Amino acid sequence: MRIFNVFFFICLVSLFATSCTKDKCNQTVTYTKYTPIYVTLDELRAEVHAEAPRNLENPGKIYFYQDHIFINEIREGIHIFDNSDPENPTPISFLPLRGNLDMVVKNDQLIVDQLNDIATIDISDINQPRLLGRQIDVFNVYSFDQNGILVGYDSEEVTEDVDCDWNGRNGGVLVDNAFFADFNQASREIGIPNIVASGDLSAPSIGIAGSFARFSLYEDFLYVAQNWEIKVFDIEDPSNPVEGVTVGAQTNSETAYVYRDHLFIGGTTGMNIFDLSDPRNPTFISGYSHMVGCDPVAISGDYAYVTIRQGNTCRGNLDQLDVLDISDIFNPILEESFRMDNPHGLAVTPEALFLCEGESGLKVFDNSDPLTVGDDEKLLTHFNDFEAYDVIYLPGQEDVLLLIGADGFYQFDVSNPAQPVEISHIPVIRS
Repeated sequence: MRIFNVFFFICLVSLFATSCTKDKCNQTVTYTKYTPIYVTLDELRAEVHAEAPRNLENPGKIYFYQDHIFINEIREGIHIFDNSDPENPTPISFLPLRGNLDMVVKNDQLIVDQLNDIATIDISDINQPRLLGRQIDVFNVYSFDQNGILVGYDSEEVTEDVDCDWNGRNGGVLVDNAFFADFNQASREIGIPNIVASGDLSAPSIGIAGSFARFSLYEDFLYVAQNWEIKVFDIEDPSNPVEGVTVGAQTNSETAYVYRDHLFIGGTTGMNIFDLSDPRNPTFISGYSHMVGCDPVAISGDYAYVTIRQGNTCRGNLDQLDVLDISDIFNPILEESFRMDNPHGLAVTPEALFLCEGESGLKVFDNSDPLTVGDDEKLLTHFNDFEAYDVIYLPGQEDVLLLIGADGFYQFDVSNPAQPVEISHIPVIRS
């Protein structure tokens, strides 16, 4: 009897096992797989040296300084071009700077971020840049583990058969957004960031950045917009930035823009204004709030122009241009809002507004009346055959507009804003 019971039990187990095998569920899924990218400390803090020019592959922010164009290759380094002849910008070199997104220049000193560090590079001889100094771990944004510093993710679309219980959490993201990776990949989302220089072309000791920059200069100080904070650095000696106070930004800050003696911080929930009477200690004086969205800022006269867009890192549902009256700096007033496609970076003059619309290209509006600037009848021209992320307007005899986008770097003669003329184009060439 005991032998029979054992035999019966074995049969029962086999029966259930067979049944489970028959009930096994598989499904075919397509998802975006993210593979971590790590940088070691040796790679991060390697000696800075100029390499041969490279193709633009994944361009980020742009900067102009004394007839030179600096284009960030997102988290990889900086392309340097001689732009003394805008019709024929000539590549000079590539500076490998792992983790880099932002840059400013003062007195021939290029100051850059590299993940948690700030590095200063002497470019007085543009052909032989050299590292002058490095401030270590001033940001403390990126964490370390046994693999190094996590700086991003490579992504690829994958289709495969998986168990029905699979939920995409093993390093992947379902295309239907069932699961989101935590890493903010876009410097352009940028989320991509605004601005920069407190000066203009008449002050050649500093440069001009686009509207997504997080670094901004005023007198002997560098302001860095970082999450909910503004970090202040004394750069009287640019080769040795000295960390000063950290001020609450009162928003999740994305961009920093100095206009006259005020610092404008663009964030995911609005724009805040800080007084720079004491540049060592920016003081909050007023602000303006909006629904969640990415938020670059540009200013002309008594008006601030703020773009709000939806996107993966912005988490909002608005695509619009807001125009604020800032004649009373203590009480900015929203005057008008205009619906847009997907506004990114912008530049503004008393005559024209140059607005990047992402996949919808570049729009140029008549700005003679800021309160109607976004009306359909004020649209002067629309280039929709390339993607546009950010712009820099260079005043002067040439009236040149610098533009960066997914298709590369463009320059336009905008002396007649209604009829911009392409001067040159450096294309993106991906390997």
